[in-house]
Amino acid sequence: MTYKKQSIVALASTVALIAVSEAAVVSPDDIDEETSGFQTITLRDRSLADILSVAGAVDVRDSTDYEDNYADDLGDGFFFAPGVEINALDIQEPRLSIRGFAIGNGQHRSTVRVLRDGAPLTDVHGTTNSTEIDLLSTDKIKVIRGVANLREGGELGGVVNLVSRTGKTARPGLSARAEGGSTIDGKAGGQAQVAFAGRNAGMDYYAGVTGVYENGWRDNNRRTSQQFHGNIGFRLGDRAETRFYADIANSDTELAGGLTLADLENNAQDPTPPITLGPLFPGGPIINLVDGARQDDFARDIREGRIANTTKFPLLWHDVEIGGHYTRREVDSPQIDFVGFIEEEGSEWGARLQLERSVGLFGRKATYRLGGDYTTGDRDSFRYENLNGEPGALLSQTNHDSKIINGFVEGVYEPLRRLAVDVGAKFTTVDRNLTDLSDDDVELRDYTGVSARAGVQFEVSEALQVYVSASRAWEPPTTDELTSGDPTTFIDLDEQDSFGLEGGVRGRVGNWLGYNVTYYDTDVENEIINVGDPSSFVVGDVFENADKTTHKGIEAGVDIHLFASSLASRGAALTLRNVYTHSNHRFVEGGDVGDVDGNRIGGVPVHRYRGEIRYDVNNAWFLAANVSLAGGSYFADHENTASVPTDPVVGFSAGYRLSDQIEVFASGENLFDTAYVAGVAPVLTLDPDANRIFTPGARASVYGGLKYKF
Repeated sequence: MTYKKQSIVALASTVALIAVSEAAVVSPDDIDEETSGFQTITLRDRSLADILSVAGAVDVRDSTDYEDNYADDLGDGFFFAPGVEINALDIQEPRLSIRGFAIGNGQHRSTVRVLRDGAPLTDVHGTTNSTEIDLLSTDKIKVIRGVANLREGGELGGVVNLVSRTGKTARPGLSARAEGGSTIDGKAGGQAQVAFAGRNAGMDYYAGVTGVYENGWRDNNRRTSQQFHGNIGFRLGDRAETRFYADIANSDTELAGGLTLADLENNAQDPTPPITLGPLFPGGPIINLVDGARQDDFARDIREGRIANTTKFPLLWHDVEIGGHYTRREVDSPQIDFVGFIEEEGSEWGARLQLERSVGLFGRKATYRLGGDYTTGDRDSFRYENLNGEPGALLSQTNHDSKIINGFVEGVYEPLRRLAVDVGAKFTTVDRNLTDLSDDDVELRDYTGVSARAGVQFEVSEALQVYVSASRAWEPPTTDELTSGDPTTFIDLDEQDSFGLEGGVRGRVGNWLGYNVTYYDTDVENEIINVGDPSSFVVGDVFENADKTTHKGIEAGVDIHLFASSLASRGAALTLRNVYTHSNHRFVEGGDVGDVDGNRIGGVPVHRYRGEIRYDVNNAWFLAANVSLAGGSYFADHENTASVPTDPVVGFSAGYRLSDQIEVFASGENLFDTAYVAGVAPVLTLDPDANRIFTPGARASVYGGLKYKF
């Protein structure tokens, strides 16, 4: 028996022993979404039925995880999500990495697909712009790790699905929220939202407008944005409904850029400085090779509009779901001199279909789902000389055209009571085309592959589940990865394949403990690794396929209600929330990446802990403290010669309900003013005096806010 199989069997055996405590396990409490206020919804409170549909590491993060804090970017929604690493590479530029995949992608991300209400926010070329996402209009975040759900993904890392607030889940009427604050050295920021929701017997609606102004702690670091999200749903019958969604985003962001390790320690507040040469002899001239972030006005400005629809109805004994989306996007981004000033504009549209039916099979329930989706889009990309933040002479002009076709089938069978077996497969074909508009030269890349999974889950009791699964994931390179070497031509990159085993247990004990623990072991062929450009002084995405890598780890969330009985009698609660991630990600055979066999993949700490202790009284006020820390081997390079500094970061949050209509709250970040690294773009070989791959975290800051419900 292999080590993988032994680990899975051992985990399953442990769960069987835990089952003897079934008499002490109770059903989850019901949560009233309209009146929960400051109440924290923890693992103990969440219904296991929401995640029983697949034998995989899936969980749903409620908006209570972040809405009582100053949450102004996508990364704030994953503090309590084990296995999710937030790699903040600039202000409002969090890169999500799940299970260590794509941690070093310095521009956008692959292997993690982002959806909103089932329709993709990650575009057809593989790019995700996190500044288009407004957390304040999001009700829940569904996190799907690995190949736990083929309908929504199949990527190596996983899928994040943002579920919007609707007239069914939001408090009816008009509400307003405003918050603001400053870092310790007076860099102010804030955001405000006005939202309106309503419902009646046949219709519900929600609309929210959010404005953000963020003056980052570093120089040349500022963001202003305006975002609108609205949706309206119509009930068409007992089992039929349709919902329309609309999003508009307008974001202007000044970027500070990366720093060297020396600058990180001595000049962390500065933006990327100019690159100079000399003097070559005493008294000689200093030659300015490249301007820095301030002179080149590093920035990324985005205009995005999106409409989508989801319609559900019964037809010929099946539950049918159809949907579609259309997105238009424009991006202006001055970069460092030799990259230039980038202008991009493009659009895409897509459609999806799913059929589902439950039938009897040998006297037991069986459910199957099948369907697929089609997405196509193109974008024009122009690069100019960067003349102090303004476009100069044209350097290149290209068109990117991509198409994705997916088809899937899944089945769940319950041969015994509380035992379910699920299997599925997904076929994907991807076309990526590049046209050099200067000479109409066309390059084509076609990729075809299959993802598949099989799992078994056992519901030991109403509050205890165990599962094991095996899966294969397949994913092609994105357009940005293919053009990382030269914007006018594709580099040679192969698609990525993985095979993984995982097992987990999730449940509750009494009214005081909720837990969710997963072990995974994934072998990858041709993982796309960002090695950086060893001849460059700045972060440059240069990608290679590593022949073989392995990603192993543990993802654990444990929520403990301390002194539950005695405090509950007084209308109070003391909750300790714990999130722990163990990551053992290594090169097995480096291949084109280099001589890194056995090394750890850079950019991911071995240990990551995030925790919060929170005291609530009568759902009227609360006080909480939180901490985030990394430990173990944490390298900035794949050769494992340079370690990333690790220091604990401590914060707090507090809130008070003045009346049924008015709530005030406050939050603080990095209270001890710790100098820490918020993000790193790992490279193959690190020159600590030259490679600018580190992003410092913000200094100590405090924010306060007010919510008013009319």
